[in-house]
Amino acid sequence: MDRLLTPHNRIGPHGRLPVVTYDIHIRTADGGVQYPNAFGYSVNDGILMVQVGQDVDHSDNIYFAPGYWWQYVVDPHSDDPLDLGLDLDEDEYEDVDEDEDEDE
Repeated sequence: MDRLLTPHNRIGPHGRLPVVTYDIHIRTADGGVQYPNAFGYSVNDGILMVQVGQDVDHSDNIYFAPGYWWQYVVDPHSDDPLDLGLDLDEDEYEDVDEDEDEDE
């Protein structure tokens, strides 16, 4: 089932549909990754696709080959349901970006 920006019944204040994001955790052959604000996802012919970006107008689709991704969870009830060992504190992601800018 394709879950890319499924239409809602209510239109936002600027005439656009509200965007619902997903928290997606993916276990891969060499570890794992989390997309805390993905705009959509789908699985077609075993290929997992995740839509991510700054906003819907400036987003990209990331594709995972059938043999590369092993499991995925959407909007989990626990912080790390696949036991990926991910650091899930979003504030630390921002600090890492700032530290990288200072090193350049």
